[in-house]
Amino acid sequence: MSAVGFARLSTGIKMLLILSVALLPLGLIATLASLQSARSNRQDRENEAGLIAAASARELTSAIGRGTGALRGALDTLNAAPFDAATCRRVFNVAARAQRWETHFALFDMEGRRICATSGFSQPPATAPTSESGVDARVIESARTIRFDIADEKSGFVGAGEFPEASIAEIVRPPVTAGSYGVVIRQGDADIAIAKAKRASRLTELVTGYGPVANGQLSLELTINATPIRAIEVLMVLLPILMWIFAAGIGWFVVDRLLVRPLTAMQKAISGFRVGEGQLAIPPMLTPSQELRGLGDAFTTVTKRLAEHDAELEQALARQTLLTREVHHRVKNNLQVVASLINLHARGAVSEDASAAYAAIQRRVDALSVVHRNHFAELEENRGVGLRALIGELAGNLRATASPSAANLPILLDIAPAFASQDVAIPIAFLVTEIVEMAMLCAPASAVTIRLHRTDQPLRATLTILAPGLANDACQAHAAAGRFNRVTEGLSRQLRAKLVREDASGSFEIEVSIAAPLKDD
Repeated sequence: MSAVGFARLSTGIKMLLILSVALLPLGLIATLASLQSARSNRQDRENEAGLIAAASARELTSAIGRGTGALRGALDTLNAAPFDAATCRRVFNVAARAQRWETHFALFDMEGRRICATSGFSQPPATAPTSESGVDARVIESARTIRFDIADEKSGFVGAGEFPEASIAEIVRPPVTAGSYGVVIRQGDADIAIAKAKRASRLTELVTGYGPVANGQLSLELTINATPIRAIEVLMVLLPILMWIFAAGIGWFVVDRLLVRPLTAMQKAISGFRVGEGQLAIPPMLTPSQELRGLGDAFTTVTKRLAEHDAELEQALARQTLLTREVHHRVKNNLQVVASLINLHARGAVSEDASAAYAAIQRRVDALSVVHRNHFAELEENRGVGLRALIGELAGNLRATASPSAANLPILLDIAPAFASQDVAIPIAFLVTEIVEMAMLCAPASAVTIRLHRTDQPLRATLTILAPGLANDACQAHAAAGRFNRVTEGLSRQLRAKLVREDASGSFEIEVSIAAPLKDD
């Protein structure tokens, strides 16, 4: 782990890592000692399993030898005089009864045809032995028996004997093993599982020993329970874990009581502190750490300075608000003075053209005054200029200052609530004024519809002004049409959007930026 990564860890984790590394050598020594003890115990138990397996293998080999001797005696008896199948069975029955364990005998010719057999002998035929000892031992997996065959060169017969599964279990039963054990007799891929070992407890394990049977023709595999793990061995294995847990507990206790808890209490006090609610109160800490006490005093001092600075900022903001109100008040008064002067000059005009010019100028001053007044009204909440109120007031002022021929011009509004900055509101006010005024000049009988609807983007809205009267030839050929086109194009550039015009329907559409998402009524 890099130094930077370690520095980012919490104090408790750092303490745990440091103590764990410090105690690691002791833990490794204890672990190696416990593993060595476990390996030694297992080796002893494996040796014990090997000895027991060898003893059971010798018992099975001895049983096969006795069975082979009985077979040779029976064959010698049959070779002494002519015999038939009944005599053969009688001789083999006598030999079988003389065995310590249940044993079955049979006689075959060299071609594998059975001549006679005692009761219970399995079906597979005997074959002439191929081993040097003259005795073939085989595992008959299908019949779960062990077969041993010998050949009589004089008579040309093959004698066969076999132990059933029950006899094998008695022969190989370990005399000194307590508890569960398992025995498997193997020959190549064939095997007979005589018994299956089970764990005596969760603390024991199974070990296996091997022993050769019949000069290695068969193999005996014995599985027994190893000696249970002793308490001292369990303690030795768990000692490293216990040491690490104990070390972690000590580290956690020390860090928690002397560092984490005081810091947590300090953090809660600091998080709950609000400027203007007085001085920061650090709860009493029962820690001997002078550094933490000094840190708490430092926070108290800093919050006191912040409170003083915040009070100064509030006073400065109050002064700034008063100055802003005074500026807006003076601007409003100046606009009213300009409007009054224009009105006085309009009354003294000697021609209709001059009166119309004064009226056009006054409408634009009124538009600027409406924007300023609405912006001043929303100044406290800092939301921007309300476009619904702005366009509604503009529409009222335009109808109020219209010429007698356009006094009844209908202006329909469909404005969704939205707010815009003053830089956007002023071009919108002038654009509405220019289009409505142009409709008043050349088509005073037609209606004007103003819409403001949302778009797919949350901070964009579409302003649509529909003046069907502007589509007639008289409006398009009007003397003020050129100036009207230049002004509207200039206002669209101020709004940083393209003004989409449809001369055939008298429609004007432009996208504008808003300061807050539109809301439905």
